[in-house]
Amino acid sequence: MENGLNRRRSAWVVGVGVGSTVLLGLAAWTQAEATESALSVDPPSSVRARGLPVPTGDGDFEQKGTQPNTVTDPVFTFTNCVSCHGVFDAQTALLPGRWLGSTHSHAARDPIFLAAVTIAEQDAPGAGQLCFRCHAPRAWLEGRVTTPSDTNGADFFASDWNEGVGCHFCHRTVDPVYQPGVSPPDDQAILDALAMAPGGSLVPTSPGNAQYVVDPLDIRRGPRAYAAPSPPHAWRDSAFHRDAAMCGQCHDVSIPTLMRQPDGSYLPVVDNLPHPTGDKFDMFPEQRTYSEWANSEYASTGVDLGGRFGGNLSVVRKCQDCHMPDVTAEGCSIGNFGTLTDRAYHSFQGANLHLIELLLELYQSPVGAIPALDFEQTIALMDAVPDVEYMLSNATDVELTQFGGELKVRVTNYCGHKLLTAYPEGRRIWVNVQFLDSGGGLIEERGAYDFVNADLTEDTKVYHAEHGIDSVMSGATGLPVGPSFHLALNNKIYFDNRIPPMGFTNAGFEAVQAEPVGYTYADGQHWDDTRFCIPQGTADVRVRLYYQTTSKEYIEFLRDANVTDSRGLDLYNAWDAVGRATPFAMDDVSSAINAFVPGDTTGEGTVDLSDLSVVLFNFGTVTSAGAVVGDVNCDGIVDLADLTVVLFNFGQSV
Repeated sequence: MENGLNRRRSAWVVGVGVGSTVLLGLAAWTQAEATESALSVDPPSSVRARGLPVPTGDGDFEQKGTQPNTVTDPVFTFTNCVSCHGVFDAQTALLPGRWLGSTHSHAARDPIFLAAVTIAEQDAPGAGQLCFRCHAPRAWLEGRVTTPSDTNGADFFASDWNEGVGCHFCHRTVDPVYQPGVSPPDDQAILDALAMAPGGSLVPTSPGNAQYVVDPLDIRRGPRAYAAPSPPHAWRDSAFHRDAAMCGQCHDVSIPTLMRQPDGSYLPVVDNLPHPTGDKFDMFPEQRTYSEWANSEYASTGVDLGGRFGGNLSVVRKCQDCHMPDVTAEGCSIGNFGTLTDRAYHSFQGANLHLIELLLELYQSPVGAIPALDFEQTIALMDAVPDVEYMLSNATDVELTQFGGELKVRVTNYCGHKLLTAYPEGRRIWVNVQFLDSGGGLIEERGAYDFVNADLTEDTKVYHAEHGIDSVMSGATGLPVGPSFHLALNNKIYFDNRIPPMGFTNAGFEAVQAEPVGYTYADGQHWDDTRFCIPQGTADVRVRLYYQTTSKEYIEFLRDANVTDSRGLDLYNAWDAVGRATPFAMDDVSSAINAFVPGDTTGEGTVDLSDLSVVLFNFGTVTSAGAVVGDVNCDGIVDLADLTVVLFNFGQSV
């Protein structure tokens, strides 16, 4: 008990009553103040700015699941698998060796990740433990993510950097929910051992935060059973490897130093001990990709996309169906295991084109302890580009509709999660519209992007999420209230207009902390409309939906906020060298513009009472970027000027 109190005396702690997770406030941080009462608290209104770092420790970021240095057999590297599963063919390889060009393979050396981890450690010491659990699981399991958290990876093996999320790790994970008759019998004993851990059960209660369970022995699991021939290593048929919950182990991320309050806010709970409840839904939701999918039509019934994301499946249900699509291929290059039509294409294809550019630029030679890319890695990364472009190109459809002097741009999301999802910092999608005259000359552009300076105009619809700091966190850290890139400290979602997936419901997404913020979508809506004024003289319009992995603002933050090492500057220089995260056009559509009469808000071809009603109904409304409802003169507000246009043209027709 004394040790526990001492740990709290210098802590950034909240009052937690017996059996209660209600946070009462923030304690004073200094040792002198804390010794007055180990659990005394100040109300949030009296919190004084203390600066950074906040007094966290590795214990604050501890999670359930298999712990470091408890795996009996080593987690083998790709070289252990490649002789049978990694036939290397730069042009046509469909075998699991295709992993070599995936972002999973390079998760540990991802320069954006590393720059972000450095700042997270500056802000909240110990955060790196949580980050490396997903990005370098082999190193973490074998005790090379040292404590206090080592953001330099000084103890990493070269293979830790080279392999990120490796084959052997994934194929030794165990379903944390034992299913009699479905799970391999070995799994019960593994889970029982975790349940009897000295400090309390370590069996994960929900996917997320890298709370994975790994077989301590080298018994490899996969999504199929074998009769004869049998693989030359121990194996188990694992339904878990056919389940999206396997992906959910890492693709729901919560900040365990923050506790959700009854009013929906988040306050710190920092005492160098694990989160009081361990429930991810009691923590701040940094990412909710798995939960978004779990509350979609894909998870409930499956969606027939007609092969939109490649592979042999028409109906897709789980993460693997799109990101590891079924192909016709062998899975082993030796023996007579046959050719199957449901062999998972281990591309892990996603949206991160810019990471490939950065890897190829930054790691042509070693960077500190991180080894250079070898020839096969380089070729595999280049081969990954068309996979990523294919995924991006098929994620959405853009449809154009003209209503008199207005253009409606509809973006439809076909992903099994939000468009876009995952790591929110710096990622964005926007609508670019070019209005052209009869000779193809540009009259006006919305969402214009400066490809030299990497600047985007703020006059269009941008799909993104903004996390940030509230007044309580501001008082505790000295950081300003508002949107922020300090991901380890952010405790409020200020904005989230990312488009939901099919099957979206507001109640379902609110239950998993993934609801829209500062924006609205109706139940079932998996598209979004933006209306633009059409300038006079427009003959044609071209609309592109651009995706960008990271913004200039985020890259500059990672450079400027780093006071520990050169990772932010190294990242900035690489970003600058490869074109500053050149946006990718997910859709590119054009349409002729029909003649229209100014003031025709309904697109009926005549200015009449219906148009007058639109203006009067929306009178006084200040339109947001790209939104035009009754703002017929495109000045951003529905007012007398718009009423004048309608009245001046009243009765006129095309």
